[in-house]
Amino acid sequence: MLKADKQDVIDQIKDQFQQSSSAICVDFRGVNVEKITQFRRQVKDASGNYQVVKNTLARRAIAETPFQELGQFLVGPTGIIFCQGEPMEPAKVATAFVKETNGALQIKGGIVDGSVFDAKGIEQVSKLPSRQEMLSQLVSSLQSPISGLVGTLEGVTREFVYTLQAVADQKAEG
Repeated sequence: MLKADKQDVIDQIKDQFQQSSSAICVDFRGVNVEKITQFRRQVKDASGNYQVVKNTLARRAIAETPFQELGQFLVGPTGIIFCQGEPMEPAKVATAFVKETNGALQIKGGIVDGSVFDAKGIEQVSKLPSRQEMLSQLVSSLQSPISGLVGTLEGVTREFVYTLQAVADQKAEG
């Protein structure tokens, strides 16, 4: 590969990293082309991009970037999942694919929102609810006490109205 070609590849990888909030490194040894194509499609559906990279070119691309800690995972055959959206979805796809291939595809580790995680850490990230789910849980937990307060205040108001009605009925009779 010519030096200019290598620089083009490095620039492309660097662009991928700049567009990503997170990245996950996987070892794809033992996975056939059909399965990798299926994996690549699933990652894309999860707002990610899977790319096989040469370790030396990837190391040059991540130099002096927030992803330079990925260097420790750039050993042996490496594929990188670039996560443009929420990192949980591509992590879920990777974790499910490890189980589906009986460990042929292996997660090496990755960086999620600036924090370095090993394979077990990435698996934990995959178990997190999505941002939308967390927001809906937060809203429902905030809404519950407010609904209770509204119900209580409504009950107090109703009792007050009944009491006034009873006093008015009593005065009307007497």
